[in-house]
This record gives sequence, C-alpha cells and structure tokens, in this order.
Amino acid sequence: MRRSSFPDFFVIGAPRCGTTSLCRYLSKHPKICFSRPKEPHYFTRLAPEPPDPDLESGYLARFFPHRGPQHERTGEGSVSTLYSSVALANIARLNPEARFIALLRSPYEMLPSYHLRLLFVLEEEAPDLRAAWSLQAARARGEELPARCRDPRLLQYAEVASFGARIEELYRIAPREHCLVLLYEDFAEDPRKVYEQVLRFLGLELDGRERWPRKQPSRSYRQRWLQELLYRPPAPVAAAGVRASRSARRRGDWARRLRRQLLRWNTTPVRAPALDPELRERVRSALAPDIEKLSALLGRDLSHWR
Repeated sequence: MRRSSFPDFFVIGAPRCGTTSLCRYLSKHPKICFSRPKEPHYFTRLAPEPPDPDLESGYLARFFPHRGPQHERTGEGSVSTLYSSVALANIARLNPEARFIALLRSPYEMLPSYHLRLLFVLEEEAPDLRAAWSLQAARARGEELPARCRDPRLLQYAEVASFGARIEELYRIAPREHCLVLLYEDFAEDPRKVYEQVLRFLGLELDGRERWPRKQPSRSYRQRWLQELLYRPPAPVAAAGVRASRSARRRGDWARRLRRQLLRWNTTPVRAPALDPELRERVRSALAPDIEKLSALLGRDLSHWR
C-alpha cells in the first residue's frame, strides 16, 4: 500500500452533532477527496486488525475511487470511530500523521435527536427516550433488544453521550496536535468560522464557500412497512438489489435512485422533544462527571451543559 494513498483525516463523531453538514462542506472543497459514502465504518467493522493488503481493494478502491492528482487531502466521516479504541489505534498505526476531528454537543440536545435517528433507521423500538433510557441495564444483559437492532451498543445512551471518556481515549492514542475537538453550538452559530478552523487544521486554503446549508435535524417515516423494506429488506430482496445495482451502473444506477426517491417520499420532518424534568435529572446524574472531565480536557467551561 502506498502510504500517501491512505486518508489524511477522519471526522470521527459524535452522532447528531453536525458531522454530516461538516463532511458535506469538506467534500465540496476542490482539494479534498472525501469518501463515498460519508461513513464507510471500515475500521470499526473489521477491528481489531484489518489486513493491510485488503486496504487497497476493500477500502481505498471502494470508498475513494474518485481520488485524483488534484486532491491534497483525503478523508472520511465514520462517527463510529470515536467509540472504538481499536479503530483509532489501527488508523494511527497505518498513518501516524492522521488528523482526527470530533464534533460534540450537549447531551441534553444530542440524546433526543439520537433516539429519533435510531427509531428512523429501525435500530430502536422504545417510542420515547424515557423508556429507552430505562432499558439500558436490561439491554446490556442482552434483554429487551429490538428485533432489528444490529449492534446493541447503539442503545447504551449514556455511553454514547459520554464524550469526556471518548476524548480522553483519543488523546491517549493520538497526539493532541493531531486532534481537533469542536462544539456543535459554535458550529451552529457560525459555520463559516468553524469551517475555516477545520481547513487551517488540515493545512488547506479557503475555497470561497459562501452557502452553509443545514441537514434536516430529525426525521420520522410515513409507512413502517416501507421503511422496513428500504432499511431492512428480506435477504432475497437485498441480494437481488445488490445484483441489480451492479448491473445497473451502466444504465444510470436506477435501483439506487429509486430507493432514494422512496426514502424521500416516506420521510417526514419531526422536532426532537426537550427532556422532561425527571429524565433530565437522570441524565444529569449519569453524565455530570463526564461533562466535567470533558470541560477539563478542552479547557472550556461547559457548566451550561449541566
């Protein structure tokens, strides 16, 4: 593997914290080759040690086929990377100069949005966050798991929102000068300023971007059966879809376009609800020490998060 072909930077998380918008901006920079799709989840899926020979055909060729001589930086945006020490260590081993970018958000805002996202992609069945939060202990024992949940770790809401522990681990694995930790509140207030900060971190010049479109915050679906078909198709349908996609590339990839159109029709916007006082206190009790840790790591007052 040519060392120069391996990505230079990784937008590693956290979920529902603005990474999709940031990655979209970066993907439009003329000197950046960004992965397609945004989240390959390669290193978290193949941990602990993906074989180096597979990187060329299984990772670089699959997710960066559009890389060209005009690109000075290559990156990807798998938010699962933040939660895997093994993935972080493997990336740092393969490229000791790799840069890591994290976007974090107040858990009181992030968790309701995250719960809605899990409902939308059928990983969660508990209809409200209060119920989901109460099920964490049982689910850690392998009980009360949704039928379509592929990774029970996604349902450990307190762990997902424990950003201080994750940043502490990141700093243990990678030099701090290779890490950029951003806050969603700053990004939402002034996306241009944060974008410019990221480009400086990557050693790139501004690209003249003037528009800052936002991703739709939260979504639900109209028809459950259609959502299941689109996100969790039966095995024969999924296999047929893969075969159809491969043969359809020469015909404009109609299968992918049809799926996008159906997803668009079946999607409806929703507003993430605020935590009720009782649940807020339970979240505060669980996460206050972690927020204090993050505040110390970043040297920034996060008391308004608590």
